Amino acid sequence: MNNLIAISFMLAASLFFALATVFVKGIGRSYFGEGVHPFQIAYARFFFSFIFLIIVCCFIRPKIESLNKRLHLLRSFFGCLGVSILFTAILYIPISDATAITFLNPIFAMFFAVILFKENIDFVRWGAAIGSFIGGIILIRPTLNFNFDPVALLCLIGAIIMGLEIICIKILSSREKVFNILLFNNFYAMCIGSLIIPFFFHLVSFQEFIVLIIIALCMLLGQFCFIKSVKQAETSFLMPFFFTTLIFVIILDLIFFNSLPDKISYLGATIIITGSLVVAFKELQNNEPKN
Repeated sequence: MNNLIAISFMLAASLFFALATVFVKGIGRSYFGEGVHPFQIAYARFFFSFIFLIIVCCFIRPKIESLNKRLHLLRSFFGCLGVSILFTAILYIPISDATAITFLNPIFAMFFAVILFKENIDFVRWGAAIGSFIGGIILIRPTLNFNFDPVALLCLIGAIIMGLEIICIKILSSREKVFNILLFNNFYAMCIGSLIIPFFFHLVSFQEFIVLIIIALCMLLGQFCFIKSVKQAETSFLMPFFFTTLIFVIILDLIFFNSLPDKISYLGATIIITGSLVVAFKELQNNEPKN
């Protein structure tokens, strides 16, 4: 029963993340007005999420404390930068490509875990990780003349940055409550964004304002459902269901923008997902108690 609940929450999280991605594309490409800069979209995502969390605080009155504010700040810096890069990429490359490249986040997190925590990684996981990285290289579409899609490369860099964010989350989640992690993340990211938003801010239409709120709400609900899911079952077990984000993105992209991925997109995404699944299932095997 717990597994069924976990799967339901993970599918809901995937749908919310896909919806947010599609709305980012729409508002950035002027479907709801004159268009909004991706940095302003990212700022609004953290600003409104923080407002929502403050409203929740008024009802549940949680004990708000943090044992490591510097780590929260570092995590928020990586998250703010990574989200800004992702939102920028969504406007210029197929959102299916951008989504598939973000699936490399845990792969890069594994690399950093080896460096920072001296984790032992077997040959199977190394092979799968390298294979996934090759899938990412395919999606930046290199040519024989070593030309490539610069925005896709930027998205790949964003995935590396988000890999660092995952490392911070891994440390924080072992020390602090989930609500506090969400609250401090959105607060610090909002503060960081406030330093640069004056350079990109412009007044938005009422329709764009509503869409910005929807994006923030979708991202926050996605995070909530994701956390509820991993509390019910092993993350490794849930990984295949998280990859349905790509399916939802492709369907929504077709419905709203009449756009479909090309063969290279399918090839790169398939390689990334396959490699990530191998890493996840290997991790699940390693965590099983030995008799």
